[in-house]
Amino acid sequence: MDQICGRAAQDEISREIAFLALVPAASSHAQQLASPNLAQQRVTVEKVRVRSSLAKYENERKYKGELAMKTARKIMGAILFATWLVTALASASLDSRSQEPAASYPKMAPIDQYLITDRNEEISMARSAAPPSISNDAEVMILGRRGYETAVKGKNGFVCLVERSWMSPFDFPQFWNPKMRGPICFNPAAVRSILPLTFKRTDLVLAGLSKAQIIEGIKAFDAKELAPVGPGAMCYMMSTQGYLNDTAGHWVPHLMFYVPLTDPKSWGADLPGSPVMLNPQFAGAPEPITEYMIPVSTWSDGTAAPKEAQ
Repeated sequence: MDQICGRAAQDEISREIAFLALVPAASSHAQQLASPNLAQQRVTVEKVRVRSSLAKYENERKYKGELAMKTARKIMGAILFATWLVTALASASLDSRSQEPAASYPKMAPIDQYLITDRNEEISMARSAAPPSISNDAEVMILGRRGYETAVKGKNGFVCLVERSWMSPFDFPQFWNPKMRGPICFNPAAVRSILPLTFKRTDLVLAGLSKAQIIEGIKAFDAKELAPVGPGAMCYMMSTQGYLNDTAGHWVPHLMFYVPLTDPKSWGADLPGSPVMLNPQFAGAPEPITEYMIPVSTWSDGTAAPKEAQ
């Protein structure tokens, strides 16, 4: 807008200077025509004509300046309107996306949706839970129609497998999400006292029981068959191949530690600045176990984790 007005003003000033340069020449010519009085009259007439022309020119200059300003304002208004329109359309698009309903999983899907058809793919995914120095010698289990079965025998006491959605808290909306894949490697202490819970939940699910029936079955199992949580029970979840839920994706690489049901503050869990986080997976609902998570800086393959894990 300033450039438009500037160019108009510069052109008008140039014409004004050229016009004023004619005034002395006109006056000199009048003095040479006749007598002094006649020359004086002609000079007076010439001055009046010059003043009239200047006034006319000034009015035209003001009009052109105002016209340039109006034109510039219209251009600027059009630009602002276009900008507003693009912003409004983009906002409407984002709003429509955010209002799309989330996927719903009210009941168990057909069992085939939870299975991995390629046996080797599931073995590889299970091993990706921990660094190769651990998972290469671990026992690997895969999910079949009758539960978990050993696919590779191990040497170091660790067990790696891929958990499914029913290992989530019972009140989690994605408890039946068939896309969920949770590669995990249990250390020997967790194999004795935590892994049996995975087996039991899976057996109850594959038996076609409801959530309420599964909870009652877990309570009975905890009371009679589950071994106490052993000291040092923990697991690795450091896989880039996991899909923990529709919101988190594979989340961040982390370690998990299991202790008997206790106050999370005793570990400083979820306190400001603390790297320790409480996992609500069990938390006495119904399993009498408290589970902590600690993010780590690399995935099992050695690549750097997202910033939120560092």
